[in-house]
Amino acid sequence: MDINHEEKIIRSFIEKRLQDRVLFELSKQKYREKLYWRLTNYFETTVNQRYIQKMEFIDITKLVPLLKSEGATNDCYVLSYDQDYDGKYYSLNDDVIKKLICNGMPFIISCIPGKLAYFQGERELGEPVRYLFKK
Repeated sequence: MDINHEEKIIRSFIEKRLQDRVLFELSKQKYREKLYWRLTNYFETTVNQRYIQKMEFIDITKLVPLLKSEGATNDCYVLSYDQDYDGKYYSLNDDVIKKLICNGMPFIISCIPGKLAYFQGERELGEPVRYLFKK
């Protein structure tokens, strides 16, 4: 896990009143999933609305070029409910990113720490929510 990267994400995109609590939760393995619970169930009151943009369905073949057009490099950091992928760096073109998009669990792909990220919520009925976090 990259605590510095995670802190930049939280300080930039999570509501100020929740930042310290979320950072504490991320620092403890047994509480990390609470972030995804917050984002799935209380998205509107968890994220700073000034820096998000709702997105419709986007195929991986279009998501990567979109993120790159916003300044993303090939490397990204993943926060994921799925512990196999959580807290690790990947290439945007890695098959792991494709798996995350398809597996239905919530995740954040951080492309520029504290500046650019992509969030996809848990898939319930229909398509999951998707947001571009941009500062």
